[in-house]
Amino acid sequence: MRLTLTLLSWLVLSTSQAQNAAPCSSEQHGQFDFWIGSWTVYANGAVAGKNRIEKIHGCVLLENWTSATGNYSGTSLNIYDAGRKVWHQSWTDSSGLLLQLDGGFKEGSMTLRGERPAADGSVQQHQIQWTPQQDGSVRQVWTTSSDDGQTWQTAFDGHYRTE
Repeated sequence: MRLTLTLLSWLVLSTSQAQNAAPCSSEQHGQFDFWIGSWTVYANGAVAGKNRIEKIHGCVLLENWTSATGNYSGTSLNIYDAGRKVWHQSWTDSSGLLLQLDGGFKEGSMTLRGERPAADGSVQQHQIQWTPQQDGSVRQVWTTSSDDGQTWQTAFDGHYRTE
């Protein structure tokens, strides 16, 4: 009986604390909210694709990308990992790519970095930076490095405009 009362007390206390604590309510959890929306993405002056970013589960940004030609698509899940104090993105796409990035918001931009094996077996570093613009648009620059960050090449430079 004592064990049952102890478990019941713990359950009531846990439920009460969970109801009082607003999950994902910290300032850090809202740092990437500028990216939420339905976007037409431009690169080199032409439409590169459509991207929809929405908040799900109250904490997670879900990205769904489709290229302008429709032959390439991808999805990412983005969340502030309070335990590690970093933003994390897991990107998957129609080419079979899995890219995992970590980072944070500083100096006016969300910057996430990660690495993965390149086709030749070397390690390729990836950095993606999203910067909110004064007109409400967002600029995304994706760069890669194959020499341990000594030099970086632009893989994608896109400008998000609301639909």
